[in-house]
Amino acid sequence: MILKKCTFDELPSAMKSHIMFIRKIPVGEYRLAIWSKKDTLYYNDLKESEVKRFVTLIENEKRYLDGRTMNSIYKKYGSAVYFEIRDAHDYFLKKADEALAEKTVQEYMPIIEKAMDRPSIPLNHSLLKAMSHAADKGKFKFKEWSTDETYIYFMGYLLGSGKLKWEKQLS
Repeated sequence: MILKKCTFDELPSAMKSHIMFIRKIPVGEYRLAIWSKKDTLYYNDLKESEVKRFVTLIENEKRYLDGRTMNSIYKKYGSAVYFEIRDAHDYFLKKADEALAEKTVQEYMPIIEKAMDRPSIPLNHSLLKAMSHAADKGKFKFKEWSTDETYIYFMGYLLGSGKLKWEKQLS
């Protein structure tokens, strides 16, 4: 992460707008602003040790930041600094997740494309509907996916791994 110590007047215009209109910080109270897409942290009137601590928090690979640490930042620096760090951490995790997904796609896409050259298994809406109905009876564990997406994914996995055999009567 690039660290730049600067006053409010030295900030890029996009960051000035971010501070004034998104974070709603009065100009005289600007202490920290993070431009995640440019991997840059702008700061003013903060010790370098604190800035490095913030960078360590932002680049932490854990899903959630330590509550006591974040509460102490909130009490000492206010909500704007707290949310800048939290949002930058979320962005960092999202980018790391996207990079892992891209790597996985590069690794598995040739295998998937090779398998697609074989005759495909027909999509059976009645089977999906029955699986969705069974899953929606309080047993569904993957709230971030729709029921159909989940069962298509896992059914494909089980078929591909050979743990589930496709029955001719379902085609």
